[in-house]
Amino acid sequence: MNLCRCAPNTAAGAGAQPGSSQSLGSSRSLPFPGPGLSLAMASVPMQPWETPYNTAKALKQGTIFPSLDLPFYVTGGGMNG
Repeated sequence: MNLCRCAPNTAAGAGAQPGSSQSLGSSRSLPFPGPGLSLAMASVPMQPWETPYNTAKALKQGTIFPSLDLPFYVTGGGMNG
């Protein structure tokens, strides 16, 4: 998905580093963490298989897995109390 509206494989962008002013075709540059640094790291725990809810209950609860059926509390924010 191209969210920055950059034109891929253009003459200016061919071989340029992503986020560099050369790849954007302008003099501005995007903030990247720099050489040798990661932008992000994902940590995704394993979810063991469990018997899913039936269709009607899953639709009501918003999930098919009972272990993901967590309470929702409206808190914080000036308009929510």
